[in-house]
Amino acid sequence: MNAPSKILNSMTELHRFLFCSSHGAHGQWLSGALRDAGILLQENDRPALLQQRVMDLDPQVVLLDFSGDPDPAGSHQSGADGIAYATELAKVLTRCAPALPLVAVGSTTCPEGAVAALRAGVHEFIDMSRGADEALEVVRRVLEGVHAAPAAAPLRHGRFVVLLGVRPGVGCSTLSAHLTHMLQAHGLKSHGESSPGATGAPLTSHAALLDLGLPAGDCSLYLNTQSDFNFAQAVLNLRRLDETLVHTAMGHHGSGFVVLPLPRDLAEMRSVAHADALALTDRLRGFFDVTVADLGGFSNTAFLANLARAADEVWLVTDQSVGAIVSLATLLRELDESGVPRSAMQLVVNRYDPRYGMAADQIARRFELPLCGVLPDRPVALLAAANQGKLTCETAPQDAYVRALKPLAERLSGPGPAQLPQGRRWLGKLMRK
Repeated sequence: MNAPSKILNSMTELHRFLFCSSHGAHGQWLSGALRDAGILLQENDRPALLQQRVMDLDPQVVLLDFSGDPDPAGSHQSGADGIAYATELAKVLTRCAPALPLVAVGSTTCPEGAVAALRAGVHEFIDMSRGADEALEVVRRVLEGVHAAPAAAPLRHGRFVVLLGVRPGVGCSTLSAHLTHMLQAHGLKSHGESSPGATGAPLTSHAALLDLGLPAGDCSLYLNTQSDFNFAQAVLNLRRLDETLVHTAMGHHGSGFVVLPLPRDLAEMRSVAHADALALTDRLRGFFDVTVADLGGFSNTAFLANLARAADEVWLVTDQSVGAIVSLATLLRELDESGVPRSAMQLVVNRYDPRYGMAADQIARRFELPLCGVLPDRPVALLAAANQGKLTCETAPQDAYVRALKPLAERLSGPGPAQLPQGRRWLGKLMRK
């Protein structure tokens, strides 16, 4: 029952339901039962492969076969194997697409299937022994629930700050991690919330970190934070992105802020359209006071230029080395050619020591950039903290690096600009093209 792509494309105005099962007779029954609500597609493959198939088809509801019935058409899969398969698939989909509605399909004649579905987190159930009308009612109730709770309107319009390391190794990811941690701490303090661990209550996420730098995952490593939900998946789930998804699916640092990394397989980023990435960053403004994007070492100039154009501020992070200064000149030229306004750009000189040669203000004047900040070279303190799985602002809050970064974090935590933020301007630019 795999539908040809031309049929799928011609029926985009209908709801799409995906039934994951090898049981052809069950698929035929469901197709007839749900005919008035939409089109049913049936797939049967390994969960890892079906995950991508689900993303490609973008169904409104996924139905999983918990019937426990062996397929009479010749499949060697037993009923118990079918339940185990549906359970594994439910766990995979819950992890990669947590907002996608899942419905179990089974029968009261096999209570093991219903119990397994509940344990797998699937709370809606179609009992095939009850008839087609009830199946249609269950699916319509699920659809009404999705439409009745659309992505919440943004409660705020936070800042979006892009950090561009002029080349790998200048400390952009370390800076991004420390900055976001300090922004979260400032947000908790400003709103009078308890410090981490004081009450055991969940922390509000005032800041978010897009861990998009290369090498991939450096920020997450420094923060000792893992997340199975990545940037590419967030783009795919953009229309379902609400407060619940943000605070349940996305990874969180212990202090409460969100960390959204690159996918482990960087090839997944090829499917991320620039406009969708911009829509995601614009959407995130509604949930966080400040969103920081670490793009240190990111090699796709078009992608980073698009995010830079949407940002309120763009920090170009360099050090005093000859290689970094040359890379800064190259990056500036590429950003100018891509239409990133100089008015949004500022310079951060990292790992600074006056004994190394060129002064920070000299570098800023040479490239006609406002000097945003100068962060001292503190390799011992930073490495000692990293080896503990922590940040220097946690282990040594009075260190010179932390003191130099503190006024920058406080400035970003202050009231936003009165004018329309640039994150909104990209929508107008896109409409005019």
